[in-house]
Amino acid sequence: MHIAQKTLEFFGSSDSLNNNLYFFSGDEAVEHMCNVASGLDSQVLGEQEILGQFKKSIQTYIELGSLKGEFQRLTDDIISIAKAARTETKIGFNPLSVSGLSLKIVQEIFEDPTQQKLTTVGAGQMALSVIENFYDNGIKNINAVNRSKKTLAINNSLSIETTHLSQLGSLIQNTDILVTSINSPLPIIGKGLIEQVMRERKNKPMLLIDLGVPRNIEDQVRDLEYAYLFTIEDIELVTQENLEERSFEASKAKDLIQSRIKFLNQDKASKHSRNEAYAALKNASSNIDEQDFLRLLKSDDPYSFLKQMRVVPEDGLQCISSLTPHTILSMMKEIRSA
Repeated sequence: MHIAQKTLEFFGSSDSLNNNLYFFSGDEAVEHMCNVASGLDSQVLGEQEILGQFKKSIQTYIELGSLKGEFQRLTDDIISIAKAARTETKIGFNPLSVSGLSLKIVQEIFEDPTQQKLTTVGAGQMALSVIENFYDNGIKNINAVNRSKKTLAINNSLSIETTHLSQLGSLIQNTDILVTSINSPLPIIGKGLIEQVMRERKNKPMLLIDLGVPRNIEDQVRDLEYAYLFTIEDIELVTQENLEERSFEASKAKDLIQSRIKFLNQDKASKHSRNEAYAALKNASSNIDEQDFLRLLKSDDPYSFLKQMRVVPEDGLQCISSLTPHTILSMMKEIRSA
């Protein structure tokens, strides 16, 4: 919480943002990360792209050197649990994503989407996802607009140079599909701009998809006859398709996540207890001579033997008591031969 507060202070965030933050700790934090990574916490339930984005962000922090040690091992466990939640349930049934649903709208409106010209506004992950998804489905005529000049590396074979936002008005005169996902407190595209563009286009239809939160496009654009506006709220209605089945599978996925976290904790506790027992036996080994060690190896009850020898403190004996006689003897042999 302290780190979050310092981060917010650094960026000068508003009180409204601070009041909408929430914090988790312990198992609740791990469960939340599993839910996010598996798509259970997404706007589109079961969204397929989230796990890849989660893994990519983890890799970035590893490369920066800010994620290592026990926390890195925990993220490995979280990714493994999230994968299981997706593969062992049908949460990914008829996989959906915001970019995929946007493409679905395009395919329903245009007879041949591959002949349409696409312009995206924004340079975040959503814009990259839209461009990649549309490009992979045959829409090759793509422009990107951003507040600053930037090279968007979509994949190994595709990169796009963005056009400055000030050129948006002239650029979209030849645009059939406009997708916006830029961070802005107020709409950046108003009804007046689209009216002007439509006159230049001689009322050739235009599809506008606003993925911005808050919205990037004024809602009054809906009043224009040849402008078809879809917002993120409209797209959510499309997600109702198969929602009942995905919701049922989501419940199963959450149960699986909770079960795996419980098993993970038990496994860690077992390893911790075993390590403590090993340390206690290592200490005991240094306090007994070779003759007593040979007597120990012949004992049917090595725990009682060590207790009687008084070479292990009480807390160490408690750790050793959970081990089988075979395990105690095996550990002692390993320690002695090291």
